[in-house]
Amino acid sequence: MWAVIKVSKSALFEMIMAAFEAYAVKHDGKDMVAIEVHAQVWGKINKTHPFKCSIEHVSVDTSAIQERGSVEPNPLTLEIKKDIASVFGMGYEHIGTFHSHPYLKHCEVANTNEIRKNKFYNFSKGDHECEFDEPTMKVGNKNYSVALVMTIHAAEKSDDRKDGPIDINLFEFSLGNVKLWLKAQVYQHIDTDNLTHEDKLAFNMYGLDVDDHIEIESTLPIPVETQLDCEFLECYDFILEGFGRLDISSKFSKYRNKKISEKRLLHSE
Repeated sequence: MWAVIKVSKSALFEMIMAAFEAYAVKHDGKDMVAIEVHAQVWGKINKTHPFKCSIEHVSVDTSAIQERGSVEPNPLTLEIKKDIASVFGMGYEHIGTFHSHPYLKHCEVANTNEIRKNKFYNFSKGDHECEFDEPTMKVGNKNYSVALVMTIHAAEKSDDRKDGPIDINLFEFSLGNVKLWLKAQVYQHIDTDNLTHEDKLAFNMYGLDVDDHIEIESTLPIPVETQLDCEFLECYDFILEGFGRLDISSKFSKYRNKKISEKRLLHSE
């Protein structure tokens, strides 16, 4: 079964805004930049199979504990947000979560190619573990959850030659010298007694071993073949737009806006 996640232009806008700010701007109480962000995503869910949802809204969890390599949301936040969403009714259903993976050159990675080579844009073991016992919706008689991750990395210079789809659920794109990858994943939560051989292989996709969990958990989140639909990325609406340049290290960042740094002839005055 194919699952489809549709991301609206507005939702993508909010994801980029949140990930970029957490990456480039030093937050109160932090002595570093490039921290992770966490958010909840909302929208519409088909009530019948095949699984399909549309992400229309993103709400950043401002109470989350944000670090360089992790982010921990406060459970009370989601409880409150679900009640608020219920007031707004149809089209504001809770779909799942969004978070970022920040990478710094000469710290976590040497360059952009290292991210591609090692597939650091994938979900981590910890990300997969966060889906345990956390189904967010029911379609028919099956339980599902949805997660999105945006990897962000400021490269030495801008280079959009590899922008575009990497897989059916993964896009690479650029804003100036900042590289971003957006990946989406649907998980079906299946009783461990009913796992097929294919389910067990899929469970291992993000680095976990099913044998370590099958005797402990009553259900496991199994990654489902997922298609990411995002018209804004698919149509390359952004590719000729001007953008600034970001210089960043572990504890410092400097952003030069597009009027100062954009040298392409298209944007010359």
